[in-house]
Amino acid sequence: MSTRRSHRHAARWFFLGYLATAAYGAVDKDLSYCSNEPNSLVSDACVSYATLEEINTEVRPAIQFLTQNVDFFTYYRLDLYGRECPFWSDDAGFCANRACAVELADEKDIPESWRSSELGKLEGPKASQPSPEVQREEPSPFKGTLGEDTAESCIFEPQERDNRDYCVAEDEGNGSNCVYVSLIDNPERFTGYAGTSANNVWKAVYQENCFNTQAQAEKQSSNQPFGGAFGRGIPADPNAAANLKNVMDRRKHEVVQKNLISPPPEEQCLEKRVFYRVLSGMHASISMHLCHDFFNQTTGQWGPNLQCYKDRLHNFPDRIQNMYFNYAILLRAVAKLRKNLSHYTFCAGDKRTNEFTRKKLSALTDRIASHPSVFDESVMFKDENSLVLKEDFRNRFRNVSRLMDCVGCDKCRLWGKLQTSGYGTALKILFEYDENEENGKNPVLRRTELVALINTLGRLSNSLYAFTRFGAMIERERVIEEMRAQDAFVQLEKEAERERKRKEAEAQNEENVLRWPEQPELTGNESVKELFMRELEMVWFAFRFIAKSWYDLPLKAWRIYRWGSAVMMDKFLGRDRYQTRVFPYRHALDEL
Repeated sequence: MSTRRSHRHAARWFFLGYLATAAYGAVDKDLSYCSNEPNSLVSDACVSYATLEEINTEVRPAIQFLTQNVDFFTYYRLDLYGRECPFWSDDAGFCANRACAVELADEKDIPESWRSSELGKLEGPKASQPSPEVQREEPSPFKGTLGEDTAESCIFEPQERDNRDYCVAEDEGNGSNCVYVSLIDNPERFTGYAGTSANNVWKAVYQENCFNTQAQAEKQSSNQPFGGAFGRGIPADPNAAANLKNVMDRRKHEVVQKNLISPPPEEQCLEKRVFYRVLSGMHASISMHLCHDFFNQTTGQWGPNLQCYKDRLHNFPDRIQNMYFNYAILLRAVAKLRKNLSHYTFCAGDKRTNEFTRKKLSALTDRIASHPSVFDESVMFKDENSLVLKEDFRNRFRNVSRLMDCVGCDKCRLWGKLQTSGYGTALKILFEYDENEENGKNPVLRRTELVALINTLGRLSNSLYAFTRFGAMIERERVIEEMRAQDAFVQLEKEAERERKRKEAEAQNEENVLRWPEQPELTGNESVKELFMRELEMVWFAFRFIAKSWYDLPLKAWRIYRWGSAVMMDKFLGRDRYQTRVFPYRHALDEL
């Protein structure tokens, strides 16, 4: 058992080594590491792939417990329907979705519950944000709408804002539109949402990776975010949809998206490289979830889709690297919270549940913090333009979170908003928190942010697990192909050997065949004796031929019967072997 496990781990490290070798662009060449060793470093981080795998194996059960069994982390509050897409019309997005029309044509013969429109709907109980009056007067603000066993004090969240946020808060603008949704009842998986609408979202997300040059940045005021019209304090441009489309068309984002946006040049600063890698790693992780929990609309079964993984991730090792990089920064962010949890209120109305939640989360943060630091955020934003660049960084990520309102599928929008908020919370903790400051000076961490952070960490943990499973599936597929190739080679050798023996047998039979005696042509000068002997030889040959034919008849009849029976049986069973069957000793048919 231990030998098998060691072989499996060795194969996994070799596969990760291959990814480290094949990735380009996002990899810092100043980092030297042996690309085929388990200790290969994740570029821009302080940890190896092997260590991240070991940490994930250790903490994954605790993360799963928190996200599956603790009420505080199983409900998420978001504005799911109240906001319009700031870049294009939702209706136009749906109408332009060419894939949807194909799906409608293809899905008419499958059960309604299996169709994409049904898979994308939210399930389970939902509750709206209570009004301030209800919040003050009711001990149970949701009045039991989320279930009798749900600890409402662990789920309810007041409306708070912080100008150091890296995401647009869900209650920013109109908190009354927020709803509380069960993450257990609405897992992130394949819904069939695809086409122009989905592609436009990712194109716009990667558009935010286009930072201004240093000269342009110096001209900008820190009061005006570089990230576009949807940064803090700037109203939305009513022509944003047309403007964004023109920009994307000019820059040929169709090609960019096809290649998942090439990594930024190596000469770019660490901050811009980190921003790109966070976007790419988020995209890779979401793709991993969808491929790992894929719905087969023919069989009605959920399961891994290996071809989906190959098309989206396997042939792009830089995407896998960025996914591991994201796992490193989220681990670092969660570990950095360790000293800030002692005074955090999880469940205001239930002390027992409050302490239980704190104990479970603290156990996770302590376990992560027991490992050496996996990411060093202190090296970022250190030059003379750091404040401008940091503001640009923050506002660009706020724009990415705002783009999630353009997603046309309810479940996809839910998990898109949650994960962008999770990454934004991680960045907020990394760049705005003092690890040694227990309370007071650090920004307020809202319940929504903490829920998003832990669930996003869980999503990345599952992505690493899914990557391992897909790697094993590809290895199994490779072994099967090798076995098939070997079997085919052996089969060819057997066919060649049979063909050789057949030709030898034919040659031997050819020697045993009675041949008409060769006689010289008559000249007219032959004697009577010579003519008599000539005729006698012909009569004797005819007698031998007839006798031998009768002697060989049973064996030839048996061969014909056996060959004919095999052909009939192949046809009856539907096999095509009869097309390649050749009657042995074909020349014998001519002798009958």
